Amino acid sequence: MRFWGKRDKVLEHGQVLFAEKVAAAILGGQRKLADYLNRRTAGFSSWRWRVLLLGFCLLFGSYSLYLLVAAIY
Repeated sequence: MRFWGKRDKVLEHGQVLFAEKVAAAILGGQRKLADYLNRRTAGFSSWRWRVLLLGFCLLFGSYSLYLLVAAIY
């Protein structure tokens, strides 16, 4: 349902091709990064993953709490 009557833009063929190239480049970069990170962490044990998750949660949870307290006071 449209409230303001804004119509969908019809893209030209060149715009579609450009958008597809940009999307392919982004997906290719994501794939390369994912493959690299999977190679780096292939040997991690479940205990090590849990410690990393706990550290991540503590680090960013404490920073979020700091930001909350700093915003109030």
